[in-house]
Amino acid sequence: MAIPRSMGWLVVTGVVLLLLVGLSLFALDRPNVVWVDGKPWCPECRSEVARFSHRCRECREEFDWTPSPDDDSPLCVHCLTPLEDDAARERRIALGDDKAAAAAAEALALPEAVASEFLKAMGPGQCGWCGGTGRDLSAPAGETRRCPVCLGDRRCVACGGDRRVRLGVEAAATALRGYLALVSSAETDGTPPVAARRELEKAAETFLLRHAGTREASSLVFWPRFRDPEAPRRGTAAEQARTRLERVLAALGRTPR
Repeated sequence: MAIPRSMGWLVVTGVVLLLLVGLSLFALDRPNVVWVDGKPWCPECRSEVARFSHRCRECREEFDWTPSPDDDSPLCVHCLTPLEDDAARERRIALGDDKAAAAAAEALALPEAVASEFLKAMGPGQCGWCGGTGRDLSAPAGETRRCPVCLGDRRCVACGGDRRVRLGVEAAATALRGYLALVSSAETDGTPPVAARRELEKAAETFLLRHAGTREASSLVFWPRFRDPEAPRRGTAAEQARTRLERVLAALGRTPR
């Protein structure tokens, strides 16, 4: 059907506006920052750029900041690698379930039945503290408590379970600053240690619900030993989980058949 002449100017105006909007969107669609070996680079001149920036200091071109994609996110160093998992499985088969559980029980200072559960659940991407069970295995018999590191999620807090650590998540960096401010305050104020640990547990849960698997998640403190005079270097939760895994791997490796 022909368009009335009186309406022609509206059609022309609409076409022009659509073209202008399209050109504006095209101009706003800037290239993304490029991640290589865990570092952000300018998509234009390939100079390294500052975290969370949107303009290159060298060529002055603008870009969009985006977190590291899976392929350019570093592999996790806090949970089992596939090779470590294969080696542990081979040793368990060679030793038999009873000997393997006894070795793990000694390394973890846990009952053999509980250590056996740890061995069966542990694997790449799983929490190294609880072995991937999601439970606090040191809880008294008959009492169920969630793991103090993964807080029941079962997955490694440092990688979120996929063995890749996300870099450049600005919201995680902002949340970590607030979390560390709370830690600093709890170290120096008059809050009783037990109450301070409860606050840090809640803060860790809030953080991990949004930012598990980011680089910042590896900075969460191991709250059960916060302000513990017998543990002057409390370490991070991710470090404590890795240390526990290494004890188990070493125990399996040195146990004779």
